[in-house]
Amino acid sequence: MPKSTRKRKHIAETEGPKQKVRPFDEKAAAEEEQLSQILFGGPTSFLKCLEEAEREPGTSGAASTDSGVGEDDGNESDSSGDRKPAWFDEDDDGIEVGQALASQRRKLPEGGINSKTNKYSKLLKNKFQAIVGTPKWAQLDKEKADSDSDEEILQTCGFVRKTSKANLPSSLLEFKKVKDLNCETYSEGPYINSIEFHPTSSVALVAGNSGIATLFAVDGRKNNKLHSIAFQRYPILNAKFIQNGNEAILGSRHSHIFSYDLVSAKPVRYNLPHGLTQCKKFVVSPDFKFMAVAGKWGEVHILTTNSKEGVAVLKQDGEVTALTFNPQGNLLFGHSDTGEVTVWDMNMRRVKHKFTDEGCLQGTTIDISSSNQFIATGSAQGVVNLYGLEDVLKNKIPKPRKSIFNLTTGISSLKFNSSSEVLALSSADIQNSVKLFHVGSGCVFSNFPNFESKMGHINALNFSPSSGYIAFGNRKSIVSLYRLKHFKNY
Repeated sequence: MPKSTRKRKHIAETEGPKQKVRPFDEKAAAEEEQLSQILFGGPTSFLKCLEEAEREPGTSGAASTDSGVGEDDGNESDSSGDRKPAWFDEDDDGIEVGQALASQRRKLPEGGINSKTNKYSKLLKNKFQAIVGTPKWAQLDKEKADSDSDEEILQTCGFVRKTSKANLPSSLLEFKKVKDLNCETYSEGPYINSIEFHPTSSVALVAGNSGIATLFAVDGRKNNKLHSIAFQRYPILNAKFIQNGNEAILGSRHSHIFSYDLVSAKPVRYNLPHGLTQCKKFVVSPDFKFMAVAGKWGEVHILTTNSKEGVAVLKQDGEVTALTFNPQGNLLFGHSDTGEVTVWDMNMRRVKHKFTDEGCLQGTTIDISSSNQFIATGSAQGVVNLYGLEDVLKNKIPKPRKSIFNLTTGISSLKFNSSSEVLALSSADIQNSVKLFHVGSGCVFSNFPNFESKMGHINALNFSPSSGYIAFGNRKSIVSLYRLKHFKNY
C-alpha cells in the first residue's frame, strides 16, 4: 500500500475520552466548601471541640506514705489527661492477645499485659512505648520547661535555655515510698541480684537467682510488667543494658552468657572467651562498646558488646572484687581483696596507676561519680571512703575526703546518683542496712530509711537516669521503689 494512503487506526481507550478541565469557578468553590464541611466541620464545630477538650477533667491517684518533709507539688500528683483517640478501628480492637498469638504461633509468659484476654492492640502499644518511648508531640503531661514552643525553637537553632537548678538540701530528704517495682511478679528472686534502669525510656530490668529477667514500666503507680524471660538452670547474677538500651547482657556463674534483644524479645547464647569461666561481675563502658569481666587470678577480660569476643586481658595483684569505668570510658578501675585499687588505661590496655584504699583489708565495691570528681570505695569492714578522683590518680596513698562509718558490716552496694549529690551505700548482711550520703555536706540523711521501712537484706540498688527514683532489691524477691521528690524527672 502506498505510504500516502495509509491511515492510522484508532485504538479506543478503556476509560473513555478525556474530559476538559473545568475552570475553578464559584460552583467549584461551593462544592469544595461543602466537602470540607462534611469531612472537617466548620469553624463553629472546631471551636466547640477545643472548648470540650479544655473542659476535659484529669484524675488524681491516692498519695502513699512519704518522708513527711514538705508537701506534694503538682508534679507529684497522679494526674492523667486521657483523651479519646483520633482514630478507632473496631476490627483491631476485637483481637485478643490469645487469638493473635495463636495465629502467629507464638508464646509469651502468662500474666500482666500478656494475659490472653487482654486486647492485642494494648500489648503492642505498651511494648512500643516501653522500648521506643512516647514522642514529645504525643505526650499529654509535659514538663513546664519543655512546654514553650518558642524556647524549643531557640534550642534547635543552637541556643541553650538556662535553667535554675536548686541544690539538694542536706538536712532532710524528701521521698515517698511508691509501689514495689516488681509488684506484678515477685518471681525474679529470692535473691534480687540486678536492677537496671533503661537509659532513655522509663523502663527497668529486674533479674535474680530464679533465672527470670523482667521488664517493668516505671511510673510509681502500677509499674506494669512488660515482658519476662526465664532461663533454665541459669541464675542471673548480673545484668546490664548495652547498645543504648536496645539489648541486655545477662551473666551467671556459667561459661556462657545470654544477650536479650528488647525489640525482638529473643535471647541469644554466647560462649565466653577461652580462660573466662564465669560472668558474675562485669561492667559496661559508657559508650556501650566494651564490657569488662572479672576473671580468676586477678584477670580482667575485655569483650566487645557487638560480637561478645575477647579483645584483651588485663591483670592486677589480688582477686578482682569490683570494677568501674570513669565517665569518659578511657580508664578502668578495679578493686581487690588486698585493698589495692588498680587503674588501667583502656587505650593502651595496660596498668596506668595503683593506689592503696586507706584502712581497707578487703575491697568489695567501687563507683565513680558522673561529674568525674569523686570516687567511692567500699570494704568488707563496712567502711566507705570518698576520694577526689584527681587525688587518687596523683598519689599512691591518697587521703580520703570523707570516711563513712554508718554501716557496720561489709559493703555490698555503692552507687552515685546522676547529679553526683547523693551516694547510696548498703550492706546485705543486716536488714534495712542502707544509707544515703549527701556528698556536699559530708553527712548521711537522718530520715532515710524511716522507722516504718521494711526493706529486708538489700542485695542490689540503683538510681533511675535522672535520680527521680531509687530501687532496692532484697533477698525475698521484693524490689522496693522510692520517689525522690527533689529530682523532678525520671
